Amino acid sequence: MSGAVNDRRRINGPARSVEPIYTPTVLDSVAKGRSDGRGLDHMRPIYAKAGPISDAQTTASASGSAFYEQGSIRISCAVYGPRSARKPNARRAHFVCDFQYAPFACSKRSPTQSTDEHETSLWLSNTVGPAIRLEMYPKSSIDAYVTVIESDGKMATLAATINCISLALADAGIETYDTVAACSMGLRDSQWIVDCTHQENAECSVLVAYMPSVDEVTGVLQTGKTTLEVHEQGVQLCTNVCVRVYAVICRALQASVE
Repeated sequence: MSGAVNDRRRINGPARSVEPIYTPTVLDSVAKGRSDGRGLDHMRPIYAKAGPISDAQTTASASGSAFYEQGSIRISCAVYGPRSARKPNARRAHFVCDFQYAPFACSKRSPTQSTDEHETSLWLSNTVGPAIRLEMYPKSSIDAYVTVIESDGKMATLAATINCISLALADAGIETYDTVAACSMGLRDSQWIVDCTHQENAECSVLVAYMPSVDEVTGVLQTGKTTLEVHEQGVQLCTNVCVRVYAVICRALQASVE
C-alpha cells in the first residue's frame, strides 16, 4: 500500500502562536531579571485551538475539546456532556473536573502528586462551575478531563488550565454566563510579575479567575504571605491581564467556526 497514514488521535503542533495585545506601561521600563526578555506585565505567547478532540471521527468523541499552549505550557481538555447523572432527581447539572499531569509533564514527579491532582480537580470544579448555567441542564452531569502535557510554573499552569477548560466548554456548546479567563502573578522584590515560569522564584503568587463581561471573580488562589494592600494590587493587576487573555480565547472560538 502507498500513501501516508494519518493518525487521527494525534494533535499536531500549533502552526503559530498569538501573543496578547499590550499597551505600553511603566513596568516595561523597569523589566529586569527575566530570562526570556519579557516585560514584567507581559505573558508568554498563547496558542489556543478549539475542537481538536471532538473533530476526531471516533465513537467516543468528546462534546467539546481544546488545546492550549502558553510558552512551554501545553494542556488538552475534553468535555463530555450534558449526559445522564447518577442522581436522576437533581434540578441542576453537576460539573466535575478531572485534572491530571502526564508522566512526563514535570521535570520531577512529586510523591504527593496524586493528592495534589485531586485537590486541584476540586478547586477547578468550584472555580469554573459558577460560570456554567447548571440550572439549564437538570438531571445531567458535565465532565471536563484535563491533561497537562507540559508544565512550566505551577500557578501559571493552573491559570492556563482554566483558560483551556473555558475554551472546551464553549466548543461543547455549554451555556455559561461568561467565559472564565485566568492569570497568575508572582511577587519578587516588591513588584508583581505576570506569568512566572518555573525558574522565576517568587516570594508570593496569586491567581485570579475572572469573567470580564459580568465583572465577577470566580476564584482567587494565593501562596505565600503578603500584606492586604499588596494582595489587592496583585488581584487588580491580574484582572486587567485577564481581559487580554479573554480576547485571545474569543479569537480562538471565532476561528473555530470560520
